[in-house]
Amino acid sequence: MAHRSNFNTLYSGSSVLFFTLDSQADHKKMKRLLLVLAACFVVCSVLFYYLFLPLDTSDTTLELVIERGTPLITVANRLQNMEVVTNARALVAYLKLTGGDKKIQAGRFHFNKGEGALSASGKLMKAEPIDLVVTIHEGLTVEQIASRLAEQINIDSAAFVDLCYDSSFVRSTGIEQNSLEGYLFPDTYRFPENSTPELIIRRMVNRFLQVWQSVDGDSAIIARYSKHQILTIASIVEMEATLISERGLIAGVFHNRLRRGYPLGADPTVRYIFRKFDGPLYVSELNVDNPYNTRRFAGIPPGPICSPGRGAIKAAAAPEKTNKLFFVAKWDGTGAHDFSETYREHNRKKLKYRRLNEMRQQKLDRGK
Repeated sequence: MAHRSNFNTLYSGSSVLFFTLDSQADHKKMKRLLLVLAACFVVCSVLFYYLFLPLDTSDTTLELVIERGTPLITVANRLQNMEVVTNARALVAYLKLTGGDKKIQAGRFHFNKGEGALSASGKLMKAEPIDLVVTIHEGLTVEQIASRLAEQINIDSAAFVDLCYDSSFVRSTGIEQNSLEGYLFPDTYRFPENSTPELIIRRMVNRFLQVWQSVDGDSAIIARYSKHQILTIASIVEMEATLISERGLIAGVFHNRLRRGYPLGADPTVRYIFRKFDGPLYVSELNVDNPYNTRRFAGIPPGPICSPGRGAIKAAAAPEKTNKLFFVAKWDGTGAHDFSETYREHNRKKLKYRRLNEMRQQKLDRGK
């Protein structure tokens, strides 16, 4: 019995010994695990801070414009190149994980240098509309303006033209006429993306009204003619005057002819009738029975033939004082005209420049 008791004691002691040894091993494993977890936590925290949180944030505002269809990685790379975020792929991963990649829209965005992926991703959800810049040059008709806008900002040109000839809409813009020909002021505009024809037209008409208010016209001219008539004269000046320096003189000629009851004799009015803006005009066209034909009919045509700029409007409202009644193009490549007081002098100059032009053409033909 004593032997058995000793065996039990030894066995029992061995169990205690084995238990102690196992406990020590588990403790070491646990310690190592905790150390690994701590290290991972530190590394992850550093990486998270480095990849997502602000670093050296700057007050400098950086602008980014994202066009429709731009890939996400391209956006992220741009932000990394701008030093807004430290890692483009981290930004992409975060946006995809949170579903933000499906919420980014085309538009304009503003960031601060070093603000980090978390802040940048939030801003990417709040696009500002992209302003589309379009320049409308002087001397264009309603249809030409509509075509230019359709090319540059993708509007419905037919709807644009229809509104410009819709008398009720025209009057709603503050213009008491049946069309907006001449009233769409030529300028450089910034329109929000997806702007409607109505918004664009109203902006252009408002710009005209602003310019009109700023024009210092001759009091006698303002008293004699309506705004619509002055704008009509300005539109003809716009099409006749290639040189800025000649606007006032050409306007002076037209006012002189109006006072004397002479037809203005301006070919651009005939071109407007046929919408024929280049090439020769035929005798049948020059003799067409139409109130816009200033070759046949005296006085001011029913309305503008294009949208004149500020210079032409000012010239029509305050023309240069002159005794000239005629002018003819020199056809020398400068766009200049030669002015005359009498019809005989005018005819002599017409013949002169016609011959000079024929001689130049013959030289060119011989050189071919």
